[in-house]
Amino acid sequence: MEIPSPDIELLAFYEIARRANLLSNPDLAKSRAFQRAKELYEVRAPYFREIFGKQEAIDDFIKFHLEGALATEGKRWEDIWQEFAPETLKAFPLASGTL
Repeated sequence: MEIPSPDIELLAFYEIARRANLLSNPDLAKSRAFQRAKELYEVRAPYFREIFGKQEAIDDFIKFHLEGALATEGKRWEDIWQEFAPETLKAFPLASGTL
């Protein structure tokens, strides 16, 4: 499943928030970028479940696909978080190497 380039960064943003257990954070929920990212993820989630089945396989696919796409743009997870996160959450929420 090819993900259009403009959506890559928003999906990466959502993935960081998801793995950091921030999906119900009120500051994040108010963010337009997060709302759009969540929509993008939720549209794709049923396809991911159908193709990969297990959540671990979905997580691995998303991580490696997004990392590769970001790398081609010269970006890292931390760059995406800094770009889209609300000011109250700017500190990168995951320890290095945990994504």
